[in-house]
Amino acid sequence: ATKMPLATARAVTTTAPTTAARARTARRMTTATRAASLSAYLPADTYHSLPKDGDVTFLHTMVRASNLEATMAFFSALGLVETRRKESQNGKFTLVFMASCQGAPEIEITYNWPDEATGETETFAPPSRSMGHLAFAVDDIYAKCEALEKAGIVINRPPRDGRMAFVISPDGISVELLQKGDALEPREPWKSMANIGSW
Repeated sequence: ATKMPLATARAVTTTAPTTAARARTARRMTTATRAASLSAYLPADTYHSLPKDGDVTFLHTMVRASNLEATMAFFSALGLVETRRKESQNGKFTLVFMASCQGAPEIEITYNWPDEATGETETFAPPSRSMGHLAFAVDDIYAKCEALEKAGIVINRPPRDGRMAFVISPDGISVELLQKGDALEPREPWKSMANIGSW
């Protein structure tokens, strides 16, 4: 049998990393991303380079939107940013992924385009109680709720206790906000603010 020259063998080894090497690279990517934010544990390609470590890894939650711009504005006000999107001419839909930062679990917003003949958009029944809520932890729940109010978003459950609040997306998805660490000292105007609607 013909032996492969040593230099060639080294080149092959360099250009064809093993599964273990790819897993180590993915872990390094994840660690580097995590250093920027505690929320970021996914690599840049979300799941394609995740190592097979025996765990089930949470990736995203999909919500439907009747108005893509309004839904994106709502989640932007919460502090999420667009991480990627997909437009499908054949399927007549747009997928927009948003997260608190690159590498964090995402919200996948699905928007089905209006009917070409009638211009009608998709309508939804009220969300079932089987879908509870999304939840995000924030540094300062009072500051976040104040910013949301300035953006025109109703605080359905004000943070009277300095710990928890609820808001609702344009299509009725309930979102819980929780204070990181200990609850803040109750203060006005939140302490005396009544609930609005349901969530």
